[in-house]
Amino acid sequence: MKKFLSLLLVCAMLGLTACGSGNDDAEPNTDEQVGNGSEDENASKEIDWSKYENQANVLCYNIFYQDVADRSDEIQDLILKKDPDVLLLQEVSVDWIPYLQSFMQENGYSYYGYGRYGGELSGSDLQSGDQFTPVLWKTDKYDLKDSGHFWLSSTPETYSAAWLDGTVSKYPRCVNWVILQDKETGGEFMAVCVHTDPESEQVRTNSSNLIVEMVNEIRGDRPAILAGDWNMQLTDEAYLAVAENGYPDVRMFAEDTTYGGSFNAWGERADDNFAFGDHIFVSDGVAVKKFEVVDDYYDGVHISDHNPLFTELYF
Repeated sequence: MKKFLSLLLVCAMLGLTACGSGNDDAEPNTDEQVGNGSEDENASKEIDWSKYENQANVLCYNIFYQDVADRSDEIQDLILKKDPDVLLLQEVSVDWIPYLQSFMQENGYSYYGYGRYGGELSGSDLQSGDQFTPVLWKTDKYDLKDSGHFWLSSTPETYSAAWLDGTVSKYPRCVNWVILQDKETGGEFMAVCVHTDPESEQVRTNSSNLIVEMVNEIRGDRPAILAGDWNMQLTDEAYLAVAENGYPDVRMFAEDTTYGGSFNAWGERADDNFAFGDHIFVSDGVAVKKFEVVDDYYDGVHISDHNPLFTELYF
């Protein structure tokens, strides 16, 4: 019944877009869906943004793990155009690492990231086939206060892909998180980068429940941003386990928003149900001025099989 009611709610909010129309560019009705998710701020889209002490521009991007040299310049150019304060990446393969290190050095970013096999992003013990979900941040804006990682399994503190219910992820999945402090305001927040299993719905539901549990335990009373390639749709139990447990989806209440999905499958997506694989969730109390599915075309060609997500946050 909960899932059925949630489906009705999503369909009502998204119209035909979320129910298989394929119209990813449908414009939302922002008159009722703005602010930080509270009734008071959702009553009007006239939000006093100046009352918030902290602001962060966040970009979430699955950059695809292959053919790195052919796409690196365009990927970096797109990121620089959006100029994120915080950048959360998925499918950072070993081949991406030298390009990423150069990008960070040239543009003033630092990072935290451990791979699915337990290696540190710039370490000497990297394994072929490893992938990372690093969190990057501007060093002139933020100080790193804390960081960590955990695996999406029943033993999150140790390398594993297995759950007690007998389900197993195709690959181990390592979630990376940081706590950043704004150098000017002193405000702190948690940023969490996620890439969940694409094959098992039960594994994804287990993963969502664990992520919410771990973030609640770690962040304290700080705001939190949970972003990545979740491989889940708007009516999935895995999605609801996050969105209905204190971490609403920013696309649902940003003042300026879109309901388009981000998975483009190199322009050959056969089923719109896959469109909403990438999501940015935030804790209650975070206000969202903008949510955007970024156009990733260069010379008429996609530069990844996912479009990046951009959001402008206030807290």
